[in-house]
Amino acid sequence: MAVVATNLTKRFGDLTAVDALSLTIAGGELFGLVGSDGAGKTTILRMLTGVMDPSDGEAQILGHSCVNLTKVQGDIGYMSQRFGLYPDLSVGENIRFYADLFGVSDAERKMRTERLLSFSAMTPFVTRQAGKLSGGMKQKLGLCCALIHQPKVLFLDEPTNGVDPLSRRDFWRILRDLRAEGVTIVVATAYLDEAERCDRVGLLHQGRLLACDTPEKLTHGWTTSLEELVISKIGEPATPPFSAAGPDGIADRRRSPPPTEGSQSPQPAVSLNRLSKRFGDFVAVDSISLTVPRGQIFGFLGPNGAGKSTTIRMLCGILPPSSGAGSVAGFDIAREPERIKENIGYMSQRFSLYEDLTVEENIAFYAGVYRLLPDKRQERTAWVIEMAGLTDRRTSKAGELSGGWRQRLALGCAILHEPPIIFLDEPTSGVDPLSRRKFWELIYSLANGGVTVFVTTHYMDEAEYCDRLALIFRGRLVAIGTPVELKRERATVDGTLPSLEDVFIGLIEEMSLAP
Repeated sequence: MAVVATNLTKRFGDLTAVDALSLTIAGGELFGLVGSDGAGKTTILRMLTGVMDPSDGEAQILGHSCVNLTKVQGDIGYMSQRFGLYPDLSVGENIRFYADLFGVSDAERKMRTERLLSFSAMTPFVTRQAGKLSGGMKQKLGLCCALIHQPKVLFLDEPTNGVDPLSRRDFWRILRDLRAEGVTIVVATAYLDEAERCDRVGLLHQGRLLACDTPEKLTHGWTTSLEELVISKIGEPATPPFSAAGPDGIADRRRSPPPTEGSQSPQPAVSLNRLSKRFGDFVAVDSISLTVPRGQIFGFLGPNGAGKSTTIRMLCGILPPSSGAGSVAGFDIAREPERIKENIGYMSQRFSLYEDLTVEENIAFYAGVYRLLPDKRQERTAWVIEMAGLTDRRTSKAGELSGGWRQRLALGCAILHEPPIIFLDEPTSGVDPLSRRKFWELIYSLANGGVTVFVTTHYMDEAEYCDRLALIFRGRLVAIGTPVELKRERATVDGTLPSLEDVFIGLIEEMSLAP
């Protein structure tokens, strides 16, 4: 066996993060760890890789105790959630650094570097400094660095967080190739479609292994997906924003239809006319025009580095446009950025929270930023704490919260002042399925109350929840419409509708081949 854990336990004071885990993983197996935020996935990987010592029990990797892996350290690969990149080094220099660190020969390094840069679509950015990459592109560079040597056992802690569907698909092709070459792979993931690609899956909750088997056997007797099984095991199932699919395979909405183009108010929530942003010779956003009516959930899709975050920062008054025009909440993005900031909520990819401050202190800070009056501050603080499910953790530091709790707290802080428009930049990246579903219930509740929601996401099931979608590629708008419209445009001859992920990947592949 490549990995053997026997009663592996880790305690932090009174908290038992991993509780008597017993597990075996065969050589050449692709094993998935899934579970809610705070279930113990990262702690398990840290103990198995020797980063952290267990409190009780033991584990062995390749026949050696995890307490002392010196003799097999070169045979183990580990990519943590915060993989260490050097911001002042270029993409190519970061990869070369890790190749040298693992003793990869020049010939092998060149071959593997070319392959990894190709799959990650990072070849055009090989000379760009890592610190100047987008969040998703940094994640992809981390993957390249982790895979530059070929270990016998590879541990990956949510390696595709923030990575677009096309790159995720290509990344899993490489994992399958590694498995075919005999590499043992242990991957923690928040994507349930990824877990279904594993040979076996371990389902964790509150530090305990609840179930462990093949995806097929785990879902045997269930009429639904692995995601529904996981949700049923780790908590009360939340009501999905969609009901069951209709006879044409299209899910019906619980929510009332959004305003149509003919009935929208004279002043839309967002209006862009040939908006562009250049950084030197690089065109990040290239002449985008679109309109978002009030009260819509508008999805903004695109691969990493396509220009999504740059567009949102212009709309939020953070970045000035290079050319073109735009308005948000009726205010000009070039001339009235401060008025825009007063009338929007913005939640970035990294959740703008102060980790050393408590839940209440974070809320108080943002209440001060938005200049809420004392009575209103008290009312909204109570609302955020209840909405985020943090009644018993109001004095906990934000850094101690699980991803789902931090996510909802960040959303609450962003909308303390009850803005009419909110911008959410990949708000559910790396958050477990139950937390994602609960988060989208909140989004629907806000939209039903008339709030306009402008959201970027790499989860195609979330894109289905949007009223309308726009796809951006290389800074240009390449498609726009409702999820159903986009799928019907690419229906097969017999009328079969593709998945939204297939639509996304197909459009990107076509645009990549275009001159």
